[in-house]
Amino acid sequence: MNDLIWMNGETIPFADARVGVEDRGFQFADGVYEVIRLYRGRPFTLDEHLARLERSATGVDIPMPLDRGALAAEIRKLVSRTGVGDGMVYLQLTRGIAPRNHIYPAGLKPTLLFYVRPLPPTLPPGEGEGMKLLAVRDERWQRCWIKSIALLPNILAKNAAVAAGADEAVFVDSSVVTECSASNLFAVISGKLVTHPVGSRVLPGITRALLLDCAAKLNIEVDERSFVEEEAIRAAELFISSTTREISWVARWNERYIGQARCGPITIALHHELCKKVRADTN
Repeated sequence: MNDLIWMNGETIPFADARVGVEDRGFQFADGVYEVIRLYRGRPFTLDEHLARLERSATGVDIPMPLDRGALAAEIRKLVSRTGVGDGMVYLQLTRGIAPRNHIYPAGLKPTLLFYVRPLPPTLPPGEGEGMKLLAVRDERWQRCWIKSIALLPNILAKNAAVAAGADEAVFVDSSVVTECSASNLFAVISGKLVTHPVGSRVLPGITRALLLDCAAKLNIEVDERSFVEEEAIRAAELFISSTTREISWVARWNERYIGQARCGPITIALHHELCKKVRADTN
């Protein structure tokens, strides 16, 4: 049943979904999105994701067609109908359909859709190979706090990384490390958990925020600051985080191995604490 899609108030077969050629999301990438994790058929941190969706929509001046409570209820209904246990909800909001013009008219009806997909199990940190990162120049726009569907720089960076034999691209702006193409980045430096502050260059990741809470519970000191590539390369531990991958430890930066080339104790401890949060919220 996961071939259903909710689109502008209707639940229809995915194959029947149609978006207008002049939808501004299609022609201008004029829209925002969210990805919400499912565990045992329950959306995890749904309210946090919808709050971020509202911030993103406000940031690009797109009105929300539903309030947060009504949207959450519709998402839960669709998840229940699909029968997907462990998976994700992809949600997209665009400005809507209008004749192609850089100036958008007032009063457009936004296009809102979401659908559900299963996800394979994630390997806990310490099992399997660590991630390989490729450093690339950060050429993205200056509003990375908005979760925009305009992801071409991220897509090009990710594909460049894969072509080079890496798993993920990490953005570097004038030697300062920001984040990765589809994830936030953390380093363990001198016993502290270091990550770039959110803002113009870094998305306020939901998992990122959860991990900062986990660090506080574990009495791990956190230092939200900018740091340079040389610090990242010499870090004792590196890991990335996102909604779908949770935590993935990093073994290599370009051709250089990180720390002892194995998953470190702080990464593992944070993952265990994150798993506790997941169980508590989705059981």
